[in-house]
Amino acid sequence: MTRFSLDIANQKYVTFPFYKNNKELKDAPMCGMTVKAAGSMRFRWNETNDNRNEFFHWMLIQKPVELIHSKLVVDLHRGNEADGVQADGLITTKKDFLPVVTVADCMPLYLYDQVTGVFGVVHSGWKGTGIVGEAIKLAQADYGSCASDFSVVIGAHIRDCCYIVNEERANYFADNFGSDCVRPLEEGGVCHAGGRGLSVSWNNGSGKLYRLSLEKANLNVLARAGVQEENIAVCNDCTCCNELLGSNRRETADFLAKNHNASKDELSRCFTVQAAFIGWI
Repeated sequence: MTRFSLDIANQKYVTFPFYKNNKELKDAPMCGMTVKAAGSMRFRWNETNDNRNEFFHWMLIQKPVELIHSKLVVDLHRGNEADGVQADGLITTKKDFLPVVTVADCMPLYLYDQVTGVFGVVHSGWKGTGIVGEAIKLAQADYGSCASDFSVVIGAHIRDCCYIVNEERANYFADNFGSDCVRPLEEGGVCHAGGRGLSVSWNNGSGKLYRLSLEKANLNVLARAGVQEENIAVCNDCTCCNELLGSNRRETADFLAKNHNASKDELSRCFTVQAAFIGWI
């Protein structure tokens, strides 16, 4: 497995490669993600985001979906299969397409099969953990891909230094994705976001609390699917800790500290949504 960190300084987006046998793949699509400086890339079919449109106008043909925290993946053949669709992942073999999902603490996973040419990106929130396995199954069914041929990149996401959950969610992950992806919160433990020690009570309810590793959960999903460890790369950056990245949890907590009576709509727009994209760029 390869590990890497993002070089974000003075940039609006970052790109990073796939790896095969722990070596960088040269003739392959690039993985990319916008950062906080680019502004919010929020996407809804019934909304217009001028900031997002301006960012993507110079890139290849953009292919987005509106996310619903599911395990649904769309295969793009003609390019219009995702129009108006709500799903959380896109795969294709068309080099002039640029599959795009959005993330804000949730995990982007990028995949590429060098043999069949399938590439894509999925959005994996806690509800959608396992979607990368569904993307591989779809590639197997539609293109004859083999899981062992896939290279996968786990992008920047909220890590267990900051992702603190209640017992119900911890038990769900332990039962479905392995006991190693959760551990009890240590006494006095806090979210370490930006070194500021944000409160652990936000969005957790009461009772016992746990640290959740989405990385370990998804590594277990990939192992079960048959992806080889030497073909996986993992980004070390935590979106909640790194204030150059957008973060639902960090930015919402900061917003609530100043706006105690914020509306639901205000809360849905107070954090920086990032675009995770993949293509031959």
